[in-house]
Parts: sequence; structure tokens; C-alpha cells
Amino acid sequence: MSQIEELREILVGGNAEEIAKLRERINNLDQRTRDVSEVLAPAIEAGIESGSELIDSLTVPVSQSLKRAIRAEPDNYAEILYPVMAPAIRRSISQAISSLMVTINQTMASATSVEGIGLRVQAWRTGVPYGQLALRKSLKYRVEHVYLIDRESGMMVTELGVEESGALDSDAVSAMFSAIQSFVQDSFSQSDDDRLTDLKVGEYNVWVAHGRKLMLACVIDGDPPESLKSEMYDTLDGIRSDFANAIEDYSGDSSAFEGVEERLHPLLQSQLKESPDEEDADAEFTLKSAVIYALALAVLAYLVYGWVTAYAQLRTTEHYLEQTPGFAVSKTYWDDDELVVEGLQDPDAQIPYETLKAHDIDAAQLSFKTIPFRSLETNMEMQRFTNELAPPEPLEFKVVDGKIQLAGNAPIAWLLKHDVRLRQLATDHRLQIGQLSASESSVEDYIATYYAGEKASAGEQVRESLVNEPWLKVATRNITQPH
Repeated sequence: MSQIEELREILVGGNAEEIAKLRERINNLDQRTRDVSEVLAPAIEAGIESGSELIDSLTVPVSQSLKRAIRAEPDNYAEILYPVMAPAIRRSISQAISSLMVTINQTMASATSVEGIGLRVQAWRTGVPYGQLALRKSLKYRVEHVYLIDRESGMMVTELGVEESGALDSDAVSAMFSAIQSFVQDSFSQSDDDRLTDLKVGEYNVWVAHGRKLMLACVIDGDPPESLKSEMYDTLDGIRSDFANAIEDYSGDSSAFEGVEERLHPLLQSQLKESPDEEDADAEFTLKSAVIYALALAVLAYLVYGWVTAYAQLRTTEHYLEQTPGFAVSKTYWDDDELVVEGLQDPDAQIPYETLKAHDIDAAQLSFKTIPFRSLETNMEMQRFTNELAPPEPLEFKVVDGKIQLAGNAPIAWLLKHDVRLRQLATDHRLQIGQLSASESSVEDYIATYYAGEKASAGEQVRESLVNEPWLKVATRNITQPH
């Protein structure tokens, strides 16, 4: 060992090993990750306690990361949020449907009453929309008090009231709401979602909108519109958004809710009754309005009845023609007083005039603008064969495995008359005649006629010809034994 190495060993020999370990620790990425994980959580807690700088610095990256994660996996986040959002969504939809039904009922009642008829005429006369007049007439109410209450403690957060109404004990009111709500849940339902929303106290209506931490109550004189409930929930949502921290930390100190009155003040709304002079003026037009409205309604009913009748006849004609063999209807329509039918029509198709007449559709009304064609439907074919061959009893056409079959015992004279046509239909595979045979009595009579007198030789020829008719299946005794 040289003197320089000995000197280096004397100066740094004891620290060389530690320096090597430190260098290895710095170069090892896994080790550095474990070192950071050990101090990360305490460092974040210390940063939050020391001030808002750490929160401000993490707001942007956390927000961007959350947005990206939601876009990447929306279904997973929807499943996570469902237990929280579903009850609120159900309440919102239920409230909207309830408001819609009440509004429809009020509108229908107004439209069919004498007062409603007068309002429509007045709207036509003055140019004021009917909805505004109906609202002015039917919705006479005033919201006199608005209370914002903490649901958990039952304490009053704040209240508003109109100057003309008497002051109420806010603590007593909030205690009453909490007590009634607890009674309803204990007596009628164990679910937190089932809450008291409507209350009648004397001449006053009390409507309550429920949030997760707060509830909003309005004391109303008269009958308010259902839309007020939606406004109450919108107001409650706005308060929850503007005062989220104050709501979470609320312990009885209402100073943190400074400015919340601006949110509540729009709920102190009213709809006043009309003056007696205006009501008397409107009453003068009631009878005249009723007559005009009745005439207009009668004309409208007549037009609607005519349209419905014409449409029903159109659809009825189309339905029965589509069920008739030999028709392929493409279009039906009214041309003045004629009911026009377009499509394809087999010349042998039977138009169901009697059926249509039973539905008040006269044959004179029908106009067929159709193109002729030959239908091969089994029903149409059987109808065509029946008209052409006129089979005697007990012969009948029937469909077996999708094929038309003629079966039974027929007179020999009829078989010989239609022999060529029957064979032709059988060769074209349009008719099966394997089960067709001549009746014994007709064969005996036929042969006996030719065996009498000078026709004996002719009878022998007939007998031989019948033997050679394999599809006629004549009884052997009848054609081989002369009488």
C-alpha cells in the first residue's frame, strides 16, 4: 500500500462504508419510494394543520385527476354514488310528478267549469294569455313565514316573515316541526326517506322541504301552486351549495349563515285576489261565454267525430281486405267521398261487401285502383278449385302439410268429367288426389248401364278402362264382375 492510500485510509477510512451505503440508497428507486411513503402521510397532516397552502396546491391536481378518473370509469363512480344520489333523485322525480298531476287537475277543473269558460272568452277578448288569467283567478295565497331549521338538533337557523303577519315563536315552531317529524317516522315509517312534507294548521298550509342537514318550512295562507315546492327544494339546494362548511360545522351559531336571507326572500311570494269590481265585470260575460264555448265545443266535437269515423272506416276496410285471400293492399285513403284501395287483386278474389256493410262501409264508397295478379295462397286456390270443379258431397278440399288435398268418394260420372283437369292439377303439384276414389254405387250403376242389351261390348271396354285407372281406386268387385 502506497503512502497516499495509507493517508486516505487514515482520513476517511471509517466513513467510506457509510458513504457507499448512502450512495446505494440514493440510487435505489424502490428504497427511495419506501422512504417517501413513510413520511408522506405525516407530512400531509402537518401541512393541513399549518395552513391552507397545501390544500390550495393539491386542489388543481386532485380535481383534474378525479375528472379524468370519472371519464375513464363512469360506471364505477356511478355505482359508488348511487346510494347517496338515488334517494334525492327519487324524491325529486316524485315531487315533479306530484306537481304535474296537481297542475293538470287544476287546469282540467278550470277548463270545464263555467268560470273556466268565462276565462277563455275573456282571454280571447282581452288578449291576455289564458294561463295568466287562470292563475290570477284560482291561485290566491301568501307565504307568510319561512323557516330554515337544522334537522339533527331541531334548532332554528334563521327565519323570514311578511310585515303584516303576526310574529311567531321561532323556537316553538322549530320544536314543533322536529316533534311532528319524529312522531311520523316512529308511528308510520321507520325509513329516513319517508318524511312529513305537508301539514294543515287551521287555515294555514305548512309545506316542508327536506335536505340532508337542513329543512325548509313555509307557512302559507291559502292554496299555493305546486310549483312552490320545486322552488323550496331549489332554494335548499342553493343554500347547501353556498353554505356547505357552515352546515357541516353548525352548532347553534347562526352567524355563519350571514346572507342566507337573500336566498329565502323570493319564497315570500303571494297571489292576491281580484277586486270585486273585476269579478262583477267578469260575471256579466259568464252566460254569453258559456253559450259561445258550447257552440265551439259542439263544432269541434262534430269535426272530431267525422275525422274519427273516417279514420275508423279506413282502417276497417284495410283490415278486412288484408284478411281476404287474393288481396295485397298497399295503400288506402279518402279521395273526397271515395275510399280508394290500391295494391294487387286476384280476379277470383271475393270482396267482403257484407262484412264491410256491417261496419257502415257501403260498396258505393269503395274505389279499387288495383293491379290484377294470380294469387297462389292455399285459401285462394281452394276457392278457385271450388268455383271451377264444383265438387259434390261428401268431397271437400283441405290443407294437409301445406298442400291442398281433395279426398272422399265421388260419383264416377263427375270423376270422368273432370278427369283431365284433375290429372293436370295433380301433375302441377297444385292438388293432391291420392285419397280420391269413385263410390261403389255410382260404379255399379255406370257399368250396369253399358252391360244392358246392345251395349254389352261397350260395357266390357268401360270395365277395362276403369281397371286401368289407378288413381280412381274403384272396387275390384264392381268392375270385374258384370251384372
